[in-house]
Order: sequence, then structure tokens, then C-alpha cells
Amino acid sequence: MHFMNESEIEYAACQHQYHPVLGPASRTLFNFMDLINCVSDGWCYWRPPVHAAHKLMELVEGKTPATEESLKKALIPIKSFCTRRKLAFPE
Repeated sequence: MHFMNESEIEYAACQHQYHPVLGPASRTLFNFMDLINCVSDGWCYWRPPVHAAHKLMELVEGKTPATEESLKKALIPIKSFCTRRKLAFPE
């Protein structure tokens, strides 16, 4: 499974900042990555959050259509991950 590294996420957050769907998607992905970096050894070392963000990364990378519905679906695993670990959802 391919996952976006930190620099790819940072680039996407800048590149898509004004897009109505990809802007919020990439900002949430960036904030989630930042949260994981704060509570663990880092984004690249802890696989469960990367797996939770897989659908969101596919959306940001353009592998799935950028719709409000696909964004909502991509956020579900991240919200579940945060709830199970008592972490605030990064918006």
C-alpha cells in the first residue's frame, strides 16, 4: 500500500488550498499527520493512522473523485481511529 509522506502531504495542502473539496481534505490530512507526529514516534512509523487515512490520501492524490460524499466517506476511518484512541479529530 502506498502512503503519502510528510512532504507530499504538505505540498498537497498548499496545492489544493482553494479547492472546495480537496482543500478541506488536504488540510485535514495535514492536521491528522501533525497530530500523529505529536502523539507517536511519527507519521512514517505508526501504521494504524496511515491505514485510517488511506481513503483520504487516495482522494487528495486524485485516485478517487473529489466530491463531498467521497470526502465524508474518507473521514470515517480517521474519526473512528481518533475516537478509539481518545484523540481530538483534527479539522
